[in-house]
Amino acid sequence: MLYAPGRVWRLRRAVGAALLICGLTACASGREPRAPAGALPPRAAIEVDRTQFHSEARLRAWQEDLDRRGLRDTGSPAHEAYVDTLHQRLREAGVPELYFEPVTMTRWEARRWSLELADGTDRIRTAGYIPYSGSTGAQGLVAPMRYLSAGQHPDRGVAGSIVVVELPKPALTSDFFHAMALYKHDPANALPPGAPYARPYQVLEVLVQTLDALQAAGAAGVVAVLDEPADLAAGLYAPYDRELRKLPGVYVDREAGARLKALAASGARLRLVLDAQAEEVVTRNLIGIIPGASSELTVINSHTDGTNGIEDNGPNAIVDIAQYLARLPREALPRSIMIMLSSGHFAGGVGIQGFLARHREDGLRGRIASIVTIEHLGATEWLPGPDGRLAPTGRDEPAAIFLPRIPALVRAASAMLRNAQAAPAFVMPPLNPDADGGPNSASWPGEGQYFWGGARLPTLNYITGPDYLLNYGVTTADKVDYGRMRRETAAITQLLLDLSREPYEALRDEQPPAP
Repeated sequence: MLYAPGRVWRLRRAVGAALLICGLTACASGREPRAPAGALPPRAAIEVDRTQFHSEARLRAWQEDLDRRGLRDTGSPAHEAYVDTLHQRLREAGVPELYFEPVTMTRWEARRWSLELADGTDRIRTAGYIPYSGSTGAQGLVAPMRYLSAGQHPDRGVAGSIVVVELPKPALTSDFFHAMALYKHDPANALPPGAPYARPYQVLEVLVQTLDALQAAGAAGVVAVLDEPADLAAGLYAPYDRELRKLPGVYVDREAGARLKALAASGARLRLVLDAQAEEVVTRNLIGIIPGASSELTVINSHTDGTNGIEDNGPNAIVDIAQYLARLPREALPRSIMIMLSSGHFAGGVGIQGFLARHREDGLRGRIASIVTIEHLGATEWLPGPDGRLAPTGRDEPAAIFLPRIPALVRAASAMLRNAQAAPAFVMPPLNPDADGGPNSASWPGEGQYFWGGARLPTLNYITGPDYLLNYGVTTADKVDYGRMRRETAAITQLLLDLSREPYEALRDEQPPAP
């Protein structure tokens, strides 16, 4: 090995074995097509051969497999089973060095949740629970209700109450991209300035601020009203910052929120049940090495935990990238390739934070020349229709590559978007240049921000943000353009190889923003 991996952690569960078999062989969708095979010539490291990647049929089979797995919250049996499957897929892809690095964390899990009037005469439909918010125990808590409209700041009058709070309706437009972009790729003008770009998860920052303010004011519980119809509100998994709060809460949709507002005016009392537990568990980062001509490392990264199949389909694309790179001659790779499939995206970045802490003093971080993080590939745009359900618009979901202002990275990212024919797409600078890499002090929205914010490692983060991104229980296989996913995968492979030829110092030449 190129470096000592430390203690190898192998965690197997019966459910993992069952899912492993499905992920590798024949599932309900039929037997997966054959993988590309055979050694590639040195020239394939200069110009990527687009024919040497998995078929659209295999990509669809893997996406359907993710849909069957459902919510994979960090450290859960479903999540760890997926990690095992990825380990086997990378082994079959020809990655010669694979191991796990353990990460200890506190896992919060909701077991049961409900909302009703205190006298039991009327149950209120919930859209889901608020992760990491706390626990009422099995019996729940009974308290008077206090209603806060969107933007209304809680005061001490909420102490001891179950607070029903309206969250604002997202109103972001494409100016978010156009005003800051370092490069724009939208030849068909699919997302012009001023176009709507509202997504439900855009209330996340306001939500965190509201929860913290309510807890500080002494509220007993919270009901967050999402300004969405029932189908779109269901299953929102946010926040996921790993901050264990003492403010148990649930979500309700727009219609249930209107009922609660009327009940609050009548002085009603509520019973809130959120029976949850927190326990210490061990999750795992999965690391692989494809040796190259140099001990310096180009890293390809994605996270393995997720709400639905789009949220964490990056690892499947990385398996495809790995099978290509593993078939190149070693001397054709200017740098060695590290595959880093991180855990903990839905636990405040605990996986990458653990990786950075583990390798703070062993020299590994200094050998990393650049990192490419990929998330949510092949996404087509689905937006709410008049009936309150998601419907396809016929367009691709807008994409962005977030990165520091390093000219070599900006050039490489711009070329990747053109190469992938990914549009509309934008190269974006950090939204918070002074971020420290924490979950609530992020450089940008994506797993790669932990590398840049936490250790200033040169990082590009390719990402899309579909409407349903943070909702579990959503089927995604019908929402992926597998031709686009193949183009993205080939273009990211080319990006990795191009970055491997960039001088180490050029990848750290950060430029200040223009005045």
